[in-house]
Amino acid sequence: MTDRSTPDAVLLLGYGSPQGPEDLPGYLAEVLHGRTPSAEMVADYVARYARIGGSPQNRILASLREKLERRLASEGRPVPVYLATKHWHPHITEVLPRAVAEGHRSFVAVPLSPYASTWITEPYRAGIADGLRAAGAGVTVDLQVGWHLDPDWIGYWGEAIRTELGRLHDPSTWVHLSAHSLPKRFRDRGDPYPEILEATARAIVAAAGLERWSFTYQSPGNTTEPWLGPDIEDQMLRARESEGARSQLIASFGFVFDHLEVLYDLDVVVQEFARSRGLDYHRVPMPNDSDRVVSALVRTVGRSLPAPRT
Repeated sequence: MTDRSTPDAVLLLGYGSPQGPEDLPGYLAEVLHGRTPSAEMVADYVARYARIGGSPQNRILASLREKLERRLASEGRPVPVYLATKHWHPHITEVLPRAVAEGHRSFVAVPLSPYASTWITEPYRAGIADGLRAAGAGVTVDLQVGWHLDPDWIGYWGEAIRTELGRLHDPSTWVHLSAHSLPKRFRDRGDPYPEILEATARAIVAAAGLERWSFTYQSPGNTTEPWLGPDIEDQMLRARESEGARSQLIASFGFVFDHLEVLYDLDVVVQEFARSRGLDYHRVPMPNDSDRVVSALVRTVGRSLPAPRT
């Protein structure tokens, strides 16, 4: 007999993304914790999404949900996988009550970020708490975080970087391992995010066999407070000036899939910066819904799921 506390369903947790420009006012209000975004801010984000042709995030997440459910079933763990987001739809507070109504009382949840940082995981914990209040008593969620050193996660980046370097045929190419910045106050309060990223970067460097590389941050917020560095544009200039690297390859390992911070912040803003400085911009493809990501997710939720049926 299965214990009632043994998970019988999976929550795949994403950040959330608007489906189209009409969603942006409401979506941004959620991201801003209920504050109404200015008309200028909405217009700016409408232009950003238009520049990249809309975000593929929702499509990628839907594919990951389907692939994870299928893989679990094929390995003897036939449990449903529910996609839930902390911003916009399908919101955690919408999904948990629906899953409970469909007969599930115990869940294992995994965020679509490998990094067990307070900055990343606490909003998911808060969203789950809100979802549990909406779902009613007797429901449990086991949040599994920290899959940044999973062999398939590291393996994806090692292989993808080697493939891109082979395609470029330029031994002077400099590789930037890039992740989202965060305000320095989080680090000062003890958030392990920088140390987690550095450990992941070292593992990727070993997997890819890199010698010419640097760690860098990208996508700092448009605020007056200081954010973590070194900034990616500064590192690109430094690689050219001190290492003679005109060809520069970015591996945005801080993210799992293509979305605004990759397709706009890097492929538009940073690429335009690089070209204006006479640099050749290249980027490693994102993992998205690749088999390696699915394998890492299977391994992570498998910490809590029952043993496979034989």
